Amino acid sequence: MRNQINQDLDCTESALRLMALRADILLLVDEWKVAGGSDRLPTVEERLKAFSRTAPKLKASPRR
Repeated sequence: MRNQINQDLDCTESALRLMALRADILLLVDEWKVAGGSDRLPTVEERLKAFSRTAPKLKASPRR
């Protein structure tokens, strides 16, 4: 959608699909809460930080 906006193209279909996905997610969260889900859900920022962590660097072993 951003590419469409940047190229001054009609992004109505993309925007409608995105809004439908967001509505679906809200329904899923509501169903989860009704089923007893009480855990705090992570924010988008927290999720992105969790996935962007780099692997720890391994120390080079001394050469013999």
